Amino acid sequence: MRTSRGIVWGGLLVILGTFWLLRNMDLIHIQWSAVLPYWPVLLIAAGLILVVTRSGNGISGGLVALLITLAVFGGIVNKTDRKFNHDRDWNFNWNDDDNEEHDRYDNDDEEQQEKDQEYLKDRGGKDGKAINGSYQYDMEDFIEKANFNLEGGAGSFTMDGNTTKLYEATTRSSFVGFLSNTSINKLDHSATVNLKMEDGNVKIKDGKVSNEARIHLNEKPVWKIDLGIGAGKGDFDFSNYKIEKLKVSTGVADMKIKLGNKFANSEVDIEAGVASVTLEIPSDSGCEMRMEGALNSKHFDGMDKISDGLYRSAGYDQAKNKITVSYEGGLTSFNLRRY
Repeated sequence: MRTSRGIVWGGLLVILGTFWLLRNMDLIHIQWSAVLPYWPVLLIAAGLILVVTRSGNGISGGLVALLITLAVFGGIVNKTDRKFNHDRDWNFNWNDDDNEEHDRYDNDDEEQQEKDQEYLKDRGGKDGKAINGSYQYDMEDFIEKANFNLEGGAGSFTMDGNTTKLYEATTRSSFVGFLSNTSINKLDHSATVNLKMEDGNVKIKDGKVSNEARIHLNEKPVWKIDLGIGAGKGDFDFSNYKIEKLKVSTGVADMKIKLGNKFANSEVDIEAGVASVTLEIPSDSGCEMRMEGALNSKHFDGMDKISDGLYRSAGYDQAKNKITVSYEGGLTSFNLRRY
């Protein structure tokens, strides 16, 4: 018992001391609103330790107690943070910025909210809100490369097919709408498309998130795509697109991603919290995979292990088209399939 108590209090002091030291040295900056929702991972880790060691005594018992203590604290703080933010709309974001920085960011948020409301009013709809929306932008002949940025909180997101427009999207939601804007750069022969979900509380009915977005992109440009999805489901078929770079950030989600061989060198960067991710890659494309994360279940088709965390397909160096994948997961299931 003494050993367990020593590990708990000693571990808490080490964690808190290290955090504050790095913070004071300006080496870390943590957005607590993005970290706190994943406190249940600590309980999962504690359970895994008990299963592996089959004992709750000594060092293992101390580690389990430490993880449970941190999880309880994280759960209380997360619940309190959500209560104040969503129910009362108070400023309780647990940021590490100074007051001056808070004031500057608050002003920026107010300006952005005013712009969003003006856009909604121009778009039409009851009280400036269009829950079911349709968005598009015409394709210009000079556009050779394009960026697509999706900020989706929670819901079901699909991307596939082709369109004569630069992009088009249809959305359906029972609680929030979407905002979209497109900018072009004729000198750079490029365009940037932004599609984001409005702020609002997520509602689940019959076990399903009542928020959907279906997106189509034009196949002609070379695309850089950034997908941010907090929770839900994503089904993205990029097999007909020229993908130069793909970044996917997700918290708790079921993600299916399919790539093609339309571009010589494609980069894929995936960051997942507690998720199930399936990545499909053409069998005639060379693939290199780098993976980080201790608690990941993984399965790779047609990949050889080169070293710890590094995998590569046969004939990678000679392949005409190459896809490099960087994957970082917390507690995930990851499958790489060749088709």
